[in-house]
Amino acid sequence: MVSGIMARWKIWVLPALLAVAQLAYWPGRDLGRAEAAAGLAIVALVCGALTLRRSRPVVAIAIVSGGLALGVWAVPQQVWLFPGDALLIVSAAESIALFHVALRSSRRTTLLVVAAVLALQAVLVFGDEPLDILVSIALYALVVAVGRVRRRWLDDRCAAAHRLAEAEQARRDAAAAEQRRLARELHDVTAHHLTSIVVNASAAQFIGRPELRAEALAFAARTGRETLTALHQLVAVLPTTTPAADLADLADDFRQLGQIVHLSQTGDPPPAMAEALHGIAREALTNTLRYAPGATVRLTQTYDTTGASLHVENDEATTPSDSGAGLGSGRGLTGMRERAAALGGTVQAGPRAEGGWQVRATVPTAAAPARLRVWLRSQVVLDAGLTLLALLLPLAGVSVLIEEHGASPAALTLILLAVLAHATPLLWRRQHPWTVLIVVALTGWFGPVLIATGTTPPAEAWLFLFSSGADFAAVYAVAAYGSRPTLTWIGLVGALVVAALDFGVLLTVSAPEARQGPAVAVVMAAFGAVVAGLLLAVPITASWLAGFATRRRRQRRLDRERGAVAFVSAEAELRARDERARMAAGLRASVLDDAQKVTRAAERDDLDGVLDAARAALTSMRTLLDNQVRASPESLSRRP
Repeated sequence: MVSGIMARWKIWVLPALLAVAQLAYWPGRDLGRAEAAAGLAIVALVCGALTLRRSRPVVAIAIVSGGLALGVWAVPQQVWLFPGDALLIVSAAESIALFHVALRSSRRTTLLVVAAVLALQAVLVFGDEPLDILVSIALYALVVAVGRVRRRWLDDRCAAAHRLAEAEQARRDAAAAEQRRLARELHDVTAHHLTSIVVNASAAQFIGRPELRAEALAFAARTGRETLTALHQLVAVLPTTTPAADLADLADDFRQLGQIVHLSQTGDPPPAMAEALHGIAREALTNTLRYAPGATVRLTQTYDTTGASLHVENDEATTPSDSGAGLGSGRGLTGMRERAAALGGTVQAGPRAEGGWQVRATVPTAAAPARLRVWLRSQVVLDAGLTLLALLLPLAGVSVLIEEHGASPAALTLILLAVLAHATPLLWRRQHPWTVLIVVALTGWFGPVLIATGTTPPAEAWLFLFSSGADFAAVYAVAAYGSRPTLTWIGLVGALVVAALDFGVLLTVSAPEARQGPAVAVVMAAFGAVVAGLLLAVPITASWLAGFATRRRRQRRLDRERGAVAFVSAEAELRARDERARMAAGLRASVLDDAQKVTRAAERDDLDGVLDAARAALTSMRTLLDNQVRASPESLSRRP
């Protein structure tokens, strides 16, 4: 409740301060009662509308702009002490409202609002001061650019908060998710390997041919060892690398068990999707081996830009068999659905109209993560505004040169080119800060060259002293965006030395005393460089410190965000390891022992022992899975 009250008060603080400043700005005399009432009404309307800037920014800008436009006619400007500027303070409300439009509205809405406001300004200044339109365009562009950059910053923070929330959710669900994964993998491993042993051994026992018996024993020994290896890898503390999922190898494995498998593949799905489809196909083929031995199976996998699909269908069994009866755990279909659901897909299974069974799985291509909408033009506009600011004083000096000295067009062109070449590189200060600093430092020598060659009168050397703003901005950019942060001080020192020498030479070539001889010129240049260095040391160092502080704040914020996600992810991994350790204890107590008996029985040429041990291992697996489900975090949390 207190936070809500504070938030409402914050909405009113800025409009109230703006209203007080506007009232203090008015001289308070020579006002008629009607004029004073009209002025107060306009201020109240504009400042009141400004309170809507966060909740309804478009409405706020409409009322503010309309109120200010109404003030042009309602308030007679000529009665104020400052003609034409009666609503100067409160007119800042328009820029504030426009900033919030750019911050909280879509790009299209922002552009429409800017166009509408500019159209209104054009109507107001029509036939009066056309230059005001250009000034308004530049002002609105900068305000909108700042708003969009701020929006991008907030979007980055929201994205970071979303990543942290996802990591927190993963941490809370880590144990349960790992339990489901292990249960699914355990079922797949034991069901595939042990079921194959049971089916193969049962067939050899039923037929009774010695060569088939020997093959079944060899198969049981080999598959039993593979089962033990897979089970040990399943609960390893550290993740193990597994071979790439290959449906062709899977189909060959089941062909060796007597199944007729026709495989058709189109496209090459990514590893995660291929692994999920491989697990689904393995479970489907295992079920076919259990319940329809000898049946023809058609396995079709397709992949394109929209996703992947897997279709496994089998005909009815050619030879009735009950060797697979009771071998299932009832979790096969659930495991298939979980595999597909983990990638946003679905699985459907059921009987075919013409007999047999079919499984259909579809996995869509993972949508690209939503990219933060970055209005690159906003950064360009801000950099252009900084460049114009760096050009402001030099261009003002050029205008004075034109008005008072009447310089030749050729000289003016060269001077303008020199000034522009010195400041224009700032447009690329974020992408190539070191290059921009070097170019700005080198182009700073155009002034002394123009004076030394007689293009610019020596008395106008002061014109180039105003170009140092570009040097300050370039030093800031190196500190804030340059590579090798610990070496950006080199840019500070280099810029200071070059600028000091530049101004020392500029003083020398513009002073008549320097013509007395080379020794005098050298002394003057050295003296000028020392003085300029002392004068420029403070602003250039301040620029570097400001840029370096900006970089540190940005890096600290990113480190905090990444560190928080990494910490939560590490905790989630610890929970998953605990779950693997719990599953490993269960395996050692039951399934692994029975699986080892399969291999031992096969090595003793005991086919009956192989069947008994394989069936016992399957029973232990089902018991372990049931116990794991009952002891899972989800089940415990649901207990009363």
